[in-house]
Amino acid sequence: MLIRKSTVAFLWAFGGVALAAGADTQREALVRELMAIDGIPGLQTVVVKDGKVVWAKEFGYAVLKQPGPVRPMRVDTLLWSASVGKILVMIAVLQQLDQGRLKLDDDINSYVPFSVRNPHWPDVPITWRMLLTRTSSMKVEDDARLNEGTTFGHDPTTTLAERVKMGFTPGNSFYWRDRYSVHKPGTEWIYSNDAYDLMAYAIERLAHEPFDQYVRLAILKPLQMRDTSYRLAGIPEDRFAVGYASVRHAGHFEYVPAMEYWFHRNGDAKILDHQMSCPHYPAGCAHTTARDFAQIMLMLMGNGVLDGARLLSAESVALLETPSNFRTTHGGWVQGLGLIGPLDVHGIQTWGHDGIDSGAGTAFFYNRKLDVGAVAFANANNPDFDLTYSVVDIDLHLMTWFE
Repeated sequence: MLIRKSTVAFLWAFGGVALAAGADTQREALVRELMAIDGIPGLQTVVVKDGKVVWAKEFGYAVLKQPGPVRPMRVDTLLWSASVGKILVMIAVLQQLDQGRLKLDDDINSYVPFSVRNPHWPDVPITWRMLLTRTSSMKVEDDARLNEGTTFGHDPTTTLAERVKMGFTPGNSFYWRDRYSVHKPGTEWIYSNDAYDLMAYAIERLAHEPFDQYVRLAILKPLQMRDTSYRLAGIPEDRFAVGYASVRHAGHFEYVPAMEYWFHRNGDAKILDHQMSCPHYPAGCAHTTARDFAQIMLMLMGNGVLDGARLLSAESVALLETPSNFRTTHGGWVQGLGLIGPLDVHGIQTWGHDGIDSGAGTAFFYNRKLDVGAVAFANANNPDFDLTYSVVDIDLHLMTWFE
């Protein structure tokens, strides 16, 4: 579990689990102190317990002086999901499994109009199960390739279908010939965003509709997630947070707009122009809130049902939480069928996902044994991208306060 020792020491020095019996003001003071220690400008937090939300607090700022005007974080402020958004792809795949439209060990080639094969192992099928468990042998993309097609302030004209097809078809601008490792598919854990975009495109073909529309109708609408969108169009500018690079100096943090620090664009631009949109959106390009994603958590902890709406079978939820024979390379977390998870502070397995991106650190984890979970979304990351693990620390400890 990637909990930083300094953060753990601070949490337990200030009461740890015992704080659960204290007043909300004590909890809020502790979260603010952790934000100051780790350089988090703004944060949304939600805790769910026994099938309902028991805590929903916002801290710090959605927008700082650059680009201004300064605006506090609100419950409805839209933040970048980063890879927590991959949970939407997992749900979509398992919905299709529940409907009998796919089998986990089917060759993905049967669902797309181009070849998906590791050239080192041309006779080995790459399956839905491998894609979900990050064992497809597809490599992680470098930043330049990952950001190809990303736009600021407006939605891209390239579609998901075009982006994926160009990425897997030789001779196209997005094609990556060195995509695969030398290891046999199904034998090695490698993180890949392309794997999730590929599955989303295959879902488009199965459902006969764009993936964003499928998600809106089959997931967001029944869960009443009104503040989640892959698109920028039509959303008022004052709804958005700005993402920041949290740069540590002696004794203080400097918060530089993410688009200036990582993308070398004008940091004084309008707030809307700080917002990213991308054609390969299923891998984590959603604008959302912690409160919206708490609806997904409640549904999963409810074995696929929320407020009378069934999105997944109980069997499919159990699959998400079934350990595979693989662990993540970052911290050795257990890999399930899609979901991953560290052990909590008591050594109990949690399930969910984290998100690491330019100007975003997100965490979504729940403990089924104790029936408690938490979502924490921050509008910053640091140059080493490990600020996310401070957000994970906060997320896991929020859970302990409400056991």
